[in-house]
Amino acid sequence: MYKTIATRVPPETINEINYFAEEEKTDKSQIMRELLMDGVKQKLLKHALAKYSRREISMGRAAEISRMTLGDFMIAEKEHLAPMNYPLFSLEKDFSSAQKAK
Repeated sequence: MYKTIATRVPPETINEINYFAEEEKTDKSQIMRELLMDGVKQKLLKHALAKYSRREISMGRAAEISRMTLGDFMIAEKEHLAPMNYPLFSLEKDFSSAQKAK
């Protein structure tokens, strides 16, 4: 169920929304929902990457915060050039677990 929110935006933004609505042959509300959802996803990822980079949270928790799978978060981390906080003991443990799983 959708809820209504109100916000003020500059005329240039309204023009861009109108442009996309015409291009995609849809209504402005749909365009605004898509833009808002995309923005929220980007904000979650940015927030998770920042906390992970500061070593406040684990990679798994960062993936949860960003609403991504661990693999997708690792790809995003690489694309954003975030430092990987993966201690050697964790690598060894994961490698050992992977070998046992074979």
